[in-house]
Amino acid sequence: MGVVMRRLTIEEVHAQKIRELGLDPEALDLTTPEGLAGALRRAASYLCPCSATTLVRAVVRPLRGLVPDLEKAKELAEETLEAMVSHGDILEQPEVEDRTSTARVLLYAAPASFVVRQSGLVILLGVTADQLSPLPSELERRIEYLGHVRRLSPSQKSEHLRVELHQLGLFELSSDTWLKGPKIRSASQILAEINHSLDTVPPSRDIPGLLLLDPEKSVRYYRGRWTEPKAQTGRFVARRQQAYGADLWCYVHLTNGHPARMIDLPLQGSRWRGCDEAWHLQMAIDAQRGAPQRFRTTPSGDAVVLEFFSPVPAWARRRWDAIGEPVPSAGCLFAYRIPKTEIDEERRYMREALWLEELMTSSY
Repeated sequence: MGVVMRRLTIEEVHAQKIRELGLDPEALDLTTPEGLAGALRRAASYLCPCSATTLVRAVVRPLRGLVPDLEKAKELAEETLEAMVSHGDILEQPEVEDRTSTARVLLYAAPASFVVRQSGLVILLGVTADQLSPLPSELERRIEYLGHVRRLSPSQKSEHLRVELHQLGLFELSSDTWLKGPKIRSASQILAEINHSLDTVPPSRDIPGLLLLDPEKSVRYYRGRWTEPKAQTGRFVARRQQAYGADLWCYVHLTNGHPARMIDLPLQGSRWRGCDEAWHLQMAIDAQRGAPQRFRTTPSGDAVVLEFFSPVPAWARRRWDAIGEPVPSAGCLFAYRIPKTEIDEERRYMREALWLEELMTSSY
């Protein structure tokens, strides 16, 4: 008897491939961030080290005929890969054979590892070379997939996921090692260091297109804090125009509205973007003035919505991307919904690392 061949529908192909990635075909397909992240991790396990272009191409090309808009799928794959690099699933490094400043950057699959939060929540990281997951099926079924993030919660307080994951051969990373944020310091230390740097640069002349973040204006309305120089005297986070490209971030000393000294952000040798250093510096300025930036907490079922009124550095957003999810919220600049079990650790972090003050105290 001959074998009867049947052509699979597009939906059946999506379901089969999602199932092969260990994901739920009832909830996801190959056009979702979760599906693309799974495909990128799988491709990275046998292609890395390679370029980002190579990795994205390996995932997107097989989608031809399976998605209505291949270019849109490519853009989402690129965004997902960028998020995975920031998150720590995939590492971005100069080519091993060439450590010069002109060396091309390659992607390397991070080893299977994990971070344990104070609540016991585990954040899974990295790529397994010879299998989809190093976890046994009973743990694999409990993984929560949200975008590029994989989380594993203890089923009960007595469950020691840390011990079990160690026994399975996963590496544990500390939260500081994973997030790669700056060392926690006081606002006065941050200001002393950058003021010393500003004092050592030559005097400035006129700076075209200068806009200041005015610390006198309300920390509750970020856009309203931007103003043009008039007769101000003092030191300000600012932006300045350049002939081509986006405005540059800087820190400037003004005397009666005229620039006296200026340094660009990020500082030389920094691994952060100019905006990250500028927003962190403005947090320190506001805290030192006794008018710290604020956050608000609102109960939301078994979770808490964190609302923010000013931008925060990338290393802080990475925390909340991993433990929560962005949500729309009126009356603030951006918001995250996180489990109630995580709020105490985040309150402490916001107070100690970002010098934020809670606008409203809620009971949980």
